[in-house]
Amino acid sequence: MDDRVRRHHGLTVSEFDRFVDAQRDESDWELVDGEVVMMTNPTENHEQIACNIGAPLKLAMDAAGCRSYQGGMRVQRDEDGRGRDKPKPDIVVRCGPRQNRTFVTDPLVIVEVLSPSTMDRDRGPKLSFYKSLPTLRHIVLAYQDQMRVEHDRREADGWVCDVLTAPDDVLRLEAVDFAIDRGRIYFDGPVLRPIVGG
Repeated sequence: MDDRVRRHHGLTVSEFDRFVDAQRDESDWELVDGEVVMMTNPTENHEQIACNIGAPLKLAMDAAGCRSYQGGMRVQRDEDGRGRDKPKPDIVVRCGPRQNRTFVTDPLVIVEVLSPSTMDRDRGPKLSFYKSLPTLRHIVLAYQDQMRVEHDRREADGWVCDVLTAPDDVLRLEAVDFAIDRGRIYFDGPVLRPIVGG
């Protein structure tokens, strides 16, 4: 859920924070590989998919003593402001004591709902950044225009990608003991195109 307006290339997290603080309107921004990107308002389909995943995930995480944030929490590598990435995923899960900050540095799960206009960035530089985070165990990319979910999970020898396209496929986030079937992810969300690939 980003794109359209781009400004300022090569910024650090500290410079990005100053840029955001100086804004006089309600625009929302994220930093991707040093580039400031304006986030657009989500579509109803986008929000339906995000809520279908986010609502049961939050209930499960509350019961487990972890926290799930939907759409409002940025992620950065550490507290050092020299990094070049500070994206705002659709869903973030973290465990551990409450920190009451505007960002997290220790996510376990990240979910992005893809739009055709944001897909290249979400599957490119943002995905590379997410995979570089040492605490992250699961990255979920849910397509908005087809019933397809790409689930990258960290294994002992690196990242493995599962693609969920079959009606009975189940998304399993073992690190937080959560599972949801593909049908539930796309409940009440019109799919505009047939599934591409397998």
